[in-house]
Amino acid sequence: MPVLSDLKESYRKLALDAHEIVKDETKSVADIKAALDALDPDLKKLEAQIADEEYMVDQRKRFSGVTQEPAETGPQGGAETKSGPAAQVATKSLGEMLADTPEVANVIKTVKLGAGRVSEVVEIKASLESGLTSANVINQDRQPGILPILFQRLTVADLMPSGSTNSNVVRYAKESTATNAAATVAEGALKPASALNFTIVDEPVRKIATLLKASDEIFEDLPAFASWVNGRLVLFVGIAEEGQLLSGSGTLPDLTGILNRSGLTTAQAKGADTIAVAVHKDITKIRVASFMDPTALVFHPNDWEQALFETDSNGQFFGQGPFRGPYGTANLVADTYWGLPVVSTTAMTENTILVGAFSTCAQIFRRSGITVEMTNTNNDDFEKNMITVRAEERLALAVYRPAAFSTVTGV
Repeated sequence: MPVLSDLKESYRKLALDAHEIVKDETKSVADIKAALDALDPDLKKLEAQIADEEYMVDQRKRFSGVTQEPAETGPQGGAETKSGPAAQVATKSLGEMLADTPEVANVIKTVKLGAGRVSEVVEIKASLESGLTSANVINQDRQPGILPILFQRLTVADLMPSGSTNSNVVRYAKESTATNAAATVAEGALKPASALNFTIVDEPVRKIATLLKASDEIFEDLPAFASWVNGRLVLFVGIAEEGQLLSGSGTLPDLTGILNRSGLTTAQAKGADTIAVAVHKDITKIRVASFMDPTALVFHPNDWEQALFETDSNGQFFGQGPFRGPYGTANLVADTYWGLPVVSTTAMTENTILVGAFSTCAQIFRRSGITVEMTNTNNDDFEKNMITVRAEERLALAVYRPAAFSTVTGV
């Protein structure tokens, strides 16, 4: 395994090669892109190796009690050391900060199984506990981290601007009707009067929360605990948020999601049209009804696949084919449809496409970001050596112009 300094030197050389490629004015844009694409896998591999090696160096320092990293062999055969404040300061994750608190330190204990052996097998049930079996009495080659169950990626919230609020209600005014009476006027004649009517809307701040119990023993494995807090409970809250932003019912304690808002532009049925034609018809409907340009589309992954599989009479993909970019071009691009970014998420209702002006006509207001708290005094936790960990957030969703959103149905 190469030492950290060798890995960083290899990465530096590749980065210099990439810089020289970009500087070469004799190459076309296509040639430069092809050359950079060829370097990209090696750069990513080195990044992963450097991250792994830095993690192992940090762990060796933590468990040996050494405040200075072990010497590493440099490119010239000499020893490299890192010391001083700059080498000792590291940004801690949410889970690591939580694990460093005195409350957590008070519940960290060592469970010994005779002859100084320690239980390290983690069993996931309704709560997190370490399990004792005949197999874990033997010393094991344990790899750091936890292999998680995968969930949908979070994307819908990124389509809208995010604000903050100090109240439990977000109030705003929106136009309910607008009468434009502007017209030509003869000299000395009365001027026609236009009219604007407004509606006051109150958006309640709602809470999304979850909790999970963990045994005292799992706190012995601090890296695993930190990863668990950051990667699971926080993700669970985010997944629930994604569903609420799209499909919240509006009935307490739900948010009112975009799909359940009143005043949306009338849905466009796909019918005999292609998905592409139906989507553009819906874009046009929104422009006519709300005078707004849609900024994004939300597909269920199965519906997005159907859109990508649409072909012309020669069987050529209109969208991104397996070896080419958009129809008639050679460059791959990010997921777009009619020039609009596409979000593909399982939180979206299948067979329905949401079209809307997300960035201009909707906004998320966060009363509090995701907070993680813990206690051992919930119910009978103290008696059972259990810890209850809770993650939650409070937010409201404002939709300033519902007519700027519509759906394509029957996909």
